[in-house]
Amino acid sequence: MFTPYMIGQALISGILMGITYGLMGAGFNLIYGVLRIVNLAHGDFLMLAAFAAYWLNVFWGLDPLSSLPLTLPLFFLLGLLLYYLVVPKIRQAEDPETTSFLAFFGISLALSTGAFIAWGATPRGIPNPYPITSLSIGGFFFPIGRLIGAGVSLLVALLFLYLLYYTYTGKALRALIDNSNAAQILGINIHRLSAIAFALGITLIAVVGTITPLMFPGILPSMGFPFTIISIVVIVLGGLGNPIGAIVGGIIFGLALNLAGLFLSLSLAPAISFAVLILMIMWRPEGLFQR
Repeated sequence: MFTPYMIGQALISGILMGITYGLMGAGFNLIYGVLRIVNLAHGDFLMLAAFAAYWLNVFWGLDPLSSLPLTLPLFFLLGLLLYYLVVPKIRQAEDPETTSFLAFFGISLALSTGAFIAWGATPRGIPNPYPITSLSIGGFFFPIGRLIGAGVSLLVALLFLYLLYYTYTGKALRALIDNSNAAQILGINIHRLSAIAFALGITLIAVVGTITPLMFPGILPSMGFPFTIISIVVIVLGGLGNPIGAIVGGIIFGLALNLAGLFLSLSLAPAISFAVLILMIMWRPEGLFQR
């Protein structure tokens, strides 16, 4: 028997996690929209950022929030480096989209395997660095880790949307998403902006990765692939090339996942991501918010 309290608690958890999923999807969507690259290593960068937060805590005693000023510039530079090493070669291929799919699948395997060799398969975690573990409001509990994660994700998402809609660079990025050939004719440096878009997409997922130890009990080298799948589901829900749609899609998916965990067994709940993906592709492949 499910009480209104249980359903309300599931909705709260779904919204909190959904905001974070939305930021993950926004980074994936930006890379795909500008470069037409399916970044299958997206979740693996989240895994690397989670381990970066873990080791910063071990060696310097930094909590995940204090780690953000260190991890974000690092992953932005990593994104730029990876772009200039890999993407120009992909664009010279006869079939760039298929080549990018295979290349980033290989990068995903390399990152997860390298992390497994370096750190093993034992789950690692950061003890709660805050004096409380949850807040109680109106009889509902808000886990402090997920509350902070959702707050950081929402703040970063709002800054990202401000960049896209109220700055010259953001407008140029949206022009590339809409029509890269026309943007190039108008004088936009598509190569420089593509590098910025790729690095920014990696930075957004690094935000989620850095705060992941606050939201999940353990981090593993194999945790990247499920988050890549979630990012794909989120952008399919929200619509390809639609940054706002990705954030809304993340909230919808978070609600669906938590409600499924309430009404179904915990072992079946993860399958909801594949079910949502298949149903969405069959029913509305352009997404809920068509660009």
